[in-house]
Amino acid sequence: MSSPLNRRLFLRGALGGLALPLLPSALPRSAWSKTPSVPNRLLFWYCPCGFQMEQWTPELVGEGYDLRRMLAPLKSVQADVSVLTGLTQESGFYEIPGDHARGTGTFLTAQQIYFTEGADIYNGISADQVAAQAMGHLTPFPSLELGMDGGTSVGDCDSGYSCAYVRNISWAGPQTPMPKLTDPLLVFERLFGERIDGFTVEEVLRRNQLRVSVLDHVMESTASLQGQLGVSDGRKLDEYLTGVRELERRVQNFGEGLCAAGEAPVSSSDFPTNVRLMTDLTVKALECDQTRIITFMMGNGGSNRVFEHLGISDGHHYLSHHGGDPSYLEQLYQIGTWEVAEFAYLIEQLSNVETAGGGRLIDHTLAMLSSEIEDGDTHWHRNMPVLLAGSGGGVARPGRHIVYDDTPPIANLFLSMLSSVGVSPGTHGADGSALLDGLT
Repeated sequence: MSSPLNRRLFLRGALGGLALPLLPSALPRSAWSKTPSVPNRLLFWYCPCGFQMEQWTPELVGEGYDLRRMLAPLKSVQADVSVLTGLTQESGFYEIPGDHARGTGTFLTAQQIYFTEGADIYNGISADQVAAQAMGHLTPFPSLELGMDGGTSVGDCDSGYSCAYVRNISWAGPQTPMPKLTDPLLVFERLFGERIDGFTVEEVLRRNQLRVSVLDHVMESTASLQGQLGVSDGRKLDEYLTGVRELERRVQNFGEGLCAAGEAPVSSSDFPTNVRLMTDLTVKALECDQTRIITFMMGNGGSNRVFEHLGISDGHHYLSHHGGDPSYLEQLYQIGTWEVAEFAYLIEQLSNVETAGGGRLIDHTLAMLSSEIEDGDTHWHRNMPVLLAGSGGGVARPGRHIVYDDTPPIANLFLSMLSSVGVSPGTHGADGSALLDGLT
């Protein structure tokens, strides 16, 4: 090659809007003989209604920790996942009911929310948006907010607390919750389709029904690009396009027959399939550097979803008030185990992606899983269930059970995660004041 490829080709849609993975050839000539600098990513996964810690918390500390029932799905990715025990979310506490709203609203802000069901909502800025406001200009999308349950941010959703607190974990400002995308069809269109503002749901669905493939529009340009690539880059581009084609096919097939013209897709009709689609889209978004900051809500705060695919007929929130009932606990163990399995799938996919520097994407990511409460029966906000995957380029040493006896605020974890992407606000929320000890 006589000159490096223009990296803008891989970011802003020179190929009909399709973002491509960053290849070594896209780097400046001065970097060709060096190991490419790989940016770090942040992922925040939220699962509602807490977890039952007696089947979560390992007995062993450090490396080689034991996997209790709900963490058993981590076996294949255990070396990439740490269990953090003893972190607190003090902002979730208050003397009135509404722990689901408070726990969800403060999930990433660590700032006590204002009690209201009206328009005068007030919260802090969430950790993901602190990062997005500092370095989101480096990617086409400053951040990406995904979830499985929709709903507006108005009305009373928990004991007089606004639905804004229950249905959003990402906040750009005290009165600005970031609405999430809940339809994989629209997520795919936004990430990999022509980025034209103003598309309606009906127009997006019509394009899907016509089976107008994004890749069909860009094959001519892709062929031209492939002529400029070496063998290694050409193989990587082929693999990437094959993956996008397969993901597009799955998204299109999933939408077939689930909605009529003019109606939003019934995304909840096949919940586990929908979750996997969102996970695969998450990985693709990070792989092609469309964004480096993603939040995902498995459900809204206090979700009463029925997990029919697990053979469970009662709602999650209903079961979470188990009162020690063995039959309720058994069903909660099943739900929690499935949720951890989905997180393990995410980590596995991230570990399978090779970066431009030759390493794994998971090594340049920090992915956190937690909930708005510890246990759904106690509504406790101390000893939060927390998994932290990846190393964030060296900010964390994964594969350990780390126990904090001094109950530090979870906001300190957020500060450490922010440091992995070069953002150092110094404090976060009501009690985040230092980087979390022990991560390395």
